[in-house]
Amino acid sequence: MAPEADPVPQEPQAKPEILDAPELVTALGKRELIDRVVESSGIKKKAAKPVVEAMLRELGDALSRGDTLNLQPFGKGIVKTRKVLENAEVIELRLRRSHLAMAAAAAAEAGDTADGADDASDPLAEAAE
Repeated sequence: MAPEADPVPQEPQAKPEILDAPELVTALGKRELIDRVVESSGIKKKAAKPVVEAMLRELGDALSRGDTLNLQPFGKGIVKTRKVLENAEVIELRLRRSHLAMAAAAAAEAGDTADGADDASDPLAEAAE
């Protein structure tokens, strides 16, 4: 009989940090979202409002269909449950954000880039005013 091999020691899995303190919970409304988009992008509010509204409509429609969202640095969202009520729809979504994507978003918000590249390498065109 062959000698029994020692099991390979496994590193303990890091448990995710759960942020559930009441002081951390805030609600972001459409007006504040539009204001933040205007501030971070530099486009005029008149141009940002229809884009934000269209994006919210498309995200809502995608979630209603049960689509998986993969929108980095926002994250990857998977519809876990969906229930249609008489006057509403309840969607339970699991959202996963990678630390790398969150760091890149934070760097972009601070005006830096995650890899040190300049803004000329950004594949997206500048917004028209």
